[in-house]
Amino acid sequence: MRVVNPADGALQVSLDHKPGVALSAQSVVASPYQVVDSRQPLRLTINEREIKGLAVPKNAFVTVILGSDPAAAPRVVIDPQPRGKDLRAELNVYNLSAGCQKADIKLANGSSVFSQLPLGGQAQRTINPVQATLIASCDQSASLPLKLEPFKAGDRYSLFLVGSRQTPRLIGLVDQTAQ
Repeated sequence: MRVVNPADGALQVSLDHKPGVALSAQSVVASPYQVVDSRQPLRLTINEREIKGLAVPKNAFVTVILGSDPAAAPRVVIDPQPRGKDLRAELNVYNLSAGCQKADIKLANGSSVFSQLPLGGQAQRTINPVQATLIASCDQSASLPLKLEPFKAGDRYSLFLVGSRQTPRLIGLVDQTAQ
């Protein structure tokens, strides 16, 4: 399980009483994945306030997306299972951009990677692990180009579209599991 804060304001997030991490779209947007026991109540604290009633399914990759109100219940997204393509990597995208009803993500050369991703939507595809530059768009507004970090076959890479419909921002990271 990991936690994502798509807002610019930092929130201190802690899972199962482990040391907290400050998350924000301006610095570190997502925590590493952490192994949690699905049989136990999940203990997630945001700015030292515990969020109750969260449950995660067994053997699943889960992304918990925080909203603009840290006291409100976050959204739990069950990520697709790894597809297991030996020589390919996985690319996951989340449209968290306020007001962006349909997002497109393309290579810098214009080739489509993801098309018409709805607000709050998530999509996945396998790709060759190559160096690429991506641009997200919402209506007529485009993000700055994002050069993907180097990654290799078997890696999972996440893209988060944040910001607004007028000023979308694309953030990317290689998914990691906490040590």
